[in-house]
Amino acid sequence: MWEVISKYYCIDWIALVLNAVAIFLLGKKRKAGWSLGVVANIFWIVFGILAHSVATMVACSIFVALNVKGWWNWSKEQAPPQQDAGDA
Repeated sequence: MWEVISKYYCIDWIALVLNAVAIFLLGKKRKAGWSLGVVANIFWIVFGILAHSVATMVACSIFVALNVKGWWNWSKEQAPPQQDAGDA
């Protein structure tokens, strides 16, 4: 049984846990969820390489880009409004 679980050096299990925590944090509206999502998907990409799964590598590369875009969008929404030079 352990051989099946650790076949890919437990990278898939680590990615699974990181992804679950990332989604939980996003549900709590925590920006750290985006960063953790990137890390989780990097683990999934490594898993895809080890498993020779091109679909996993492509999908998770897209998910990394979406995580970065989500983080960027949230950063813009949470940034304090900037004042024009004429407002001072």
